[in-house]
Amino acid sequence: MIERFRRRTRGVELALAPVEVSLLRQLVAQLEEYFSEDAPPVRGEDPVRDRLFPRAFLDPTEDAAEADYQSVVYSDLAKERSETAQALIATLDAGTVRRDETLSVQLSVEDMERWIGALNDIRLALGVTLEIKEEMPPIGEDDPRAAEFAVYDWLTYLQGGLVAVLMGDES
Repeated sequence: MIERFRRRTRGVELALAPVEVSLLRQLVAQLEEYFSEDAPPVRGEDPVRDRLFPRAFLDPTEDAAEADYQSVVYSDLAKERSETAQALIATLDAGTVRRDETLSVQLSVEDMERWIGALNDIRLALGVTLEIKEEMPPIGEDDPRAAEFAVYDWLTYLQGGLVAVLMGDES
């Protein structure tokens, strides 16, 4: 079993198995597709994009104001989210492969904040795809989506671990 998080003076050392590194790279690549368009998303066309870029004006009578808002902020939001996702990849690229083939990644406080943001975006996208709700029955091993739910749980674990380190929780 990998000792996942090792607290360091100015951050944390995160250990990832090769399959986890590969999975993170794939998930970030998929996420990047949602940040590549120049124009704000058309509401209702893609539930993942709707979740990643939620409405600022919830009142349906404010569609014009919403369109104006999105035209002003969408490019910056998409660029910021893309940069956050790419920062995760950059830290993976800078990692060191150990003798046991795990990747050791050194994360500063700023890196951890970026990872938390990128992991959150990935979880949002996957959560929409899996139709995750607050009250859900357990997923059986024979469910065809079991592996995707396991990935979602793993992402939640990673994100929660980084939040705990940032908050100073040593448990």
